[in-house]
Amino acid sequence: MWDPGGARDVKSKLYIILRFLRMEQTFFSLPMAYLGAFLAIRGIPDLRILILIFFALFFVRIAGMTNDNLADRFIDAKNPRTKTRPLVTGVITVKNAYTLIAIGLVGYFISVYFINIVAFSISPLGALIIMSYPYMKRYTSFANYQIASIQGLSVMAGAIAAIGVHTPIYIIDRIPWFFVFATIFWALGFDLYNHIPDMEYDRENNLHSFATLLGKNALKFAGLNQILSVALAFGGDIVYRLNILSYATTTLHGGIMLAAFLLAYKGNFGKAFYYNIYASVVLAMGIIIDVALGFPAL
Repeated sequence: MWDPGGARDVKSKLYIILRFLRMEQTFFSLPMAYLGAFLAIRGIPDLRILILIFFALFFVRIAGMTNDNLADRFIDAKNPRTKTRPLVTGVITVKNAYTLIAIGLVGYFISVYFINIVAFSISPLGALIIMSYPYMKRYTSFANYQIASIQGLSVMAGAIAAIGVHTPIYIIDRIPWFFVFATIFWALGFDLYNHIPDMEYDRENNLHSFATLLGKNALKFAGLNQILSVALAFGGDIVYRLNILSYATTTLHGGIMLAAFLLAYKGNFGKAFYYNIYASVVLAMGIIIDVALGFPAL
């Protein structure tokens, strides 16, 4: 069975750590953070800022994913789909996990500190949302929206990093909110591709998600969220007066999401989940190129 965090074949310690952290999933959030940065200033951010955004997301992902695996290790051990995860098999120890969390959080806060004081002042809130997720899903299905909001926050974080130190009203006005919320609804959709295969297991273990809440209607709910996401993205293209390139890549972004949904409908949740990386890159690159080259608005 598909598991993005499983490691059935022990190839090397580095390979195991990368599977454990699912580092490829950084490409869900990194393109969206850069989208927020470029769009917020309608230009090309300083290279130093772009590098620091990368490191902030890289380190907070280490902390968040390790914490998620640590919190779920006993649950994962009983689930046939997740029983090959490194913390379950012992290839990565609990002590290793705490070390990775410490490295991730320290690296995150240092990176954000060097971005600007505004970003640093709100960075604990971002860390709290990320680190509390594995515990929230023990209490409410809305934990799916919490994990999805992390992707939306990446757009906001990229914008705040690029904008720099200004008044709160100016910063709030420059954040591309249409894409913040478009990203949240998009992420809710693809996050359910992780939960639907575990629906019955999660119910038996009192874990909450919209998959356990909605049952056979969960996939429809995922699709509705993604339709709303595409509508908001097109709204962003209009409100922020973007060029035809952004409209084209938003359309392609929606097409990839549709293809992912059809794969999930056929039961191929693994491939459907990873299609969303392509969707993220396509949407972000269209807007970044549009803004960077200064195409005239439609």
